[in-house]
Amino acid sequence: MKYTILLSGALTLLFIACKPDSKSAGDQSGLHNDTRTMLAGHWIAMDFCSRANQYGSVLDAMTNSHIPYAFGITFDPNKPDSVICYNGMEKWTLPVKITADTIEMIGARPGKSVFLIYHSQDKKDISMFDGTTGTVQLDNFIKSNANTRDGYTAFAVALNHNLFSGVFGETGKGAVKPEIQFTPGGFILNWKPFDRYEVCTAGDCFVMDNDMDIITLSKSTVKDSGEMYGFRYSAQNDTLTLYNLLNTNPAEKGMYETKGVAYRFFRKRAE
Repeated sequence: MKYTILLSGALTLLFIACKPDSKSAGDQSGLHNDTRTMLAGHWIAMDFCSRANQYGSVLDAMTNSHIPYAFGITFDPNKPDSVICYNGMEKWTLPVKITADTIEMIGARPGKSVFLIYHSQDKKDISMFDGTTGTVQLDNFIKSNANTRDGYTAFAVALNHNLFSGVFGETGKGAVKPEIQFTPGGFILNWKPFDRYEVCTAGDCFVMDNDMDIITLSKSTVKDSGEMYGFRYSAQNDTLTLYNLLNTNPAEKGMYETKGVAYRFFRKRAE
């Protein structure tokens, strides 16, 4: 009788241990919470930054491929069921559903979702699958190491690095000798006219439509000192030319023309 009771108890425990869990793998709290922890932070559209590096142009990166659904996304650990998206003009928040390493961004466009796959086992990056426009667009996102306030600023740091990395020298009459640097954080070092810059990625700052990229230069010590210039690289991405812009019709947006070369730089050393 003693052995019968022991055998019965062992079989009962074995049955309980082997009983299938009614929850799916994605609903298991361990996987769910681990993924949320790893996602926390700012993620940037690295494929787009790489294309901008290749072409030396934001516009060419857009026209030769596509514009990602968002340039940057942020997972805030204090808001575990949502993601913040940035496109250069605005930010918006979407609810998310996380199943293991798959994140569904619900309602990315009316009635449609964008999906993210977090590669937790190897590269620790994210693949974004956006099928909301009729064709599936794939973009690679990496987590930013920059200490920035939001996802778009993190993206801008990476974009600036890819567009303006290295050391430049100014050419032409009155050119200065110091080595000039455009830092990823938007500062210009060793250049007297300006010490800040911002590259246009979306919206009304594209005052030349699709004809030329736009950069805004400013002096941090002078209020409202921002001035827009067109910029273009040479075919080898070793010469950077900034063009004066003339507003030919102030009543209309995008009615600008180039009015001669303002500044020209050559890349003395690349990173």
